Amino acid sequence: MTSVTASKSVDRRGRLRQRALLAGKLANEDATVTFDCTIRNISADGAMIETTTPHLIPSHMHLIQVKEGIAWDVEVIWRRGNRVGLALKARHDLRETTEKQLRALRAIWSQMALR
Repeated sequence: MTSVTASKSVDRRGRLRQRALLAGKLANEDATVTFDCTIRNISADGAMIETTTPHLIPSHMHLIQVKEGIAWDVEVIWRRGNRVGLALKARHDLRETTEKQLRALRAIWSQMALR
């Protein structure tokens, strides 16, 4: 096995991720439970976050990226220590949304953006 083949088999990402250090918030489906997190890298279809409570995070949640006011539906792909790998699904712009189901996420983002 060549070194190129070996590195491809280890990294199963579909796209290259950009390193990041962004404030984030995870929220359950109805936004009644939230967890603070730091987004450490991100691409169009995935992200790696750090959180102090990785064992409490359910397999499907929303991830809010505070700076840009963006939320994604996410699925947990892996957990290692305090890091969690997420698949990013549907993307929502919280600055412009009027969807009833996203109002709670928008309220969370609005409070965090004021800090």
